[in-house]
Amino acid sequence: MLPKIALGNVRKSLRDFSVFFITLVFGVCTFYAFASINDQTAVIDLNELQSAAVATVTRMLSGVSVFVAVILGFLVVYANRLLVRRRKREFGIYLTLGMGRAQVAAIMVMETLTVGVAALVMGLALGVLLSQVMMYVTAYLFEATIPGFAFVFSPRAALSTLACFAAIFALSLLLNVREVSRYRLIDLINADKVSEKVKVRSLPLSVLLFVVSLVLMSVAYRTLLDNGIMSDKFGLATALVSVGTALFFFSISGFLLRFLQGRPGVYLRGLNAFTLRQLNSRVNTAWVSITLVCAMLFVAICGVCTGLSVSRGLSDALEKGSPYDASISAYPRGLMIAGMDDADYDLPEVNKEAASDDFDMVAAMRRKVSDWDDIVSASAQVNQYRPYGAQGGISQRWAYETTSYAADATLDEVLGQNDSRFAFVRVSQYNALRALLGEKPVELGRDECLVWSDFAPLDGFWEAFIEQHPGFEALGTTLHPRGMAHETLYNTSAASVTGVFVVADEVLPADLVPAVTSLDVTYSGSVEECEQRFQDACEKACGPANSRGVEAWPVCFMETRRAIADSTVGLTVVTTYLAIYIGLILLISCASVLAIQQLSAVADDASRYRVLAELGAEPAQIRRALMVQVGVYFVFPLVVAVCHAACALTSINGLISLMTGFDISNALVATVLFVLALYGGYFLVTYQTSKAMVLRPALR
Repeated sequence: MLPKIALGNVRKSLRDFSVFFITLVFGVCTFYAFASINDQTAVIDLNELQSAAVATVTRMLSGVSVFVAVILGFLVVYANRLLVRRRKREFGIYLTLGMGRAQVAAIMVMETLTVGVAALVMGLALGVLLSQVMMYVTAYLFEATIPGFAFVFSPRAALSTLACFAAIFALSLLLNVREVSRYRLIDLINADKVSEKVKVRSLPLSVLLFVVSLVLMSVAYRTLLDNGIMSDKFGLATALVSVGTALFFFSISGFLLRFLQGRPGVYLRGLNAFTLRQLNSRVNTAWVSITLVCAMLFVAICGVCTGLSVSRGLSDALEKGSPYDASISAYPRGLMIAGMDDADYDLPEVNKEAASDDFDMVAAMRRKVSDWDDIVSASAQVNQYRPYGAQGGISQRWAYETTSYAADATLDEVLGQNDSRFAFVRVSQYNALRALLGEKPVELGRDECLVWSDFAPLDGFWEAFIEQHPGFEALGTTLHPRGMAHETLYNTSAASVTGVFVVADEVLPADLVPAVTSLDVTYSGSVEECEQRFQDACEKACGPANSRGVEAWPVCFMETRRAIADSTVGLTVVTTYLAIYIGLILLISCASVLAIQQLSAVADDASRYRVLAELGAEPAQIRRALMVQVGVYFVFPLVVAVCHAACALTSINGLISLMTGFDISNALVATVLFVLALYGGYFLVTYQTSKAMVLRPALR
């Protein structure tokens, strides 16, 4: 008998609360798919760097999965408690008919097991299919191959998913049994007769709180935009916007109801009076959860947008950031602090071996590697000199403080505090680099210079500098900027040079020691033929590649185009998967919480809609009222979250753009579509389910 009752309850719940079941299935599917990435990539033909990137992805997703499990656990427990509270009268009837509380608890256990097993089976089945798709997507991102046909099932990920959701359902079940057992029988029987008291706050108080919330959020926006995300006022802006958001949702329902009550033409039109009082009742009692949903939506939007933009930016930067087969960087004075004057910093002794070659990296490599010319067909060396004190050096802070430029808060914070010295390079070496890239040389007079920067976010600043500094003192002479240079100095996944002055050779003193020297090379054959030979040559000449020791002349750091591509793709996979994983779970959680709240509310209000139908309300009016009620409940937190995200992303964009050159705006369209597809889908399912729940009994 008890199993029959439990199965009947499950069928009824699936009909009325299908959103909850769909969310469980989707949660299991997503959890398994991302937990199985390590096993998915086991069948992909990856090199050593790509395998290391996959290991990083796995470690990070494992950590994030703990956070995801907590979110999903909260969602399941919260949804179950709503469903149990709605069924109080049903449980009271069971007790009245002679069942013991243990039997009622047994029914709940059977229901939970039935729903849990069905969701786990369906979710794992879909998760296995999704993992196959992700396997091929991962192979595509790494530009790797999958030998033959491969079907991957991860027992480890399946067991992890089963254990996680079993623990969540067990916790939910314990809380549900406790929830029912603590109520008296009379309270359970009369549960549906207890009307929720509608708290209509006074209009002056509601208006005051509403205005205060808008003021707090506006001040928070202005504080963040004026000072940037790196400033010490970031905490203040966060606190202000948090309090403002809570006050907004606390006051908005009473404010709207009382405000529209003063406008009879709107308030009394159609079923507006009924709809507004329903909204007021629900928002009044759920403003805390709506505030939390808004916060999670904000995090999801910012996370997805930032992650997708960084992924896209990394891919775009790869092509323009690594034009050479390989680059070698060395530091004749060691990894010195370039911003100090001689009086403030005890400069280390110049590496004697480097000085013996007159800082000529090619000469040093040819002396140590006999087949150097068989590996490298062409090369170009560029030395960067940073004069100090009396040598005629100038600081970056001076350039920023003497240039009128409308910088955002982040750029102002970074450049305004940067007191490091500018680097100078000889035009002959700059022309050698241009020749390696197939470009024509440039000619500079003794008093002319070029501003060299391949960092697009600073183009506006340097253009303003050139316009406002037709002549400035440096290196004991007056230099006149003639324009800008944008070539890439050396292979890198980000900008290689953000501000260097190219000057005539004779302007730089002959006794200056370069602070940094870079050698860019082109292989004499294919990458497959020369890559390993080049790395072996560097290791033979100077010790292990990428060694940062001062004595490792001429190599301190080496980057090849292939290595950058592998590491960049690895970082792209990490950021893409993390952004989608976290954003997906947060959006599902937010939308399902709102959906379950609304479905529970509509189920409780079915009798009210029945009364409306009996009083002559048309089905179209009832549908419209229901659409407004569900729509406003979904739209309010989304609109506020989008406003918060717009402000935060503006500041984040300044920081990311300054540090990496990536522009978040490139991912806005993808983020909007991502949010609308998930959030809007939940809204439509909630409305259709609510309509079926209301119209069937209302029109009988």
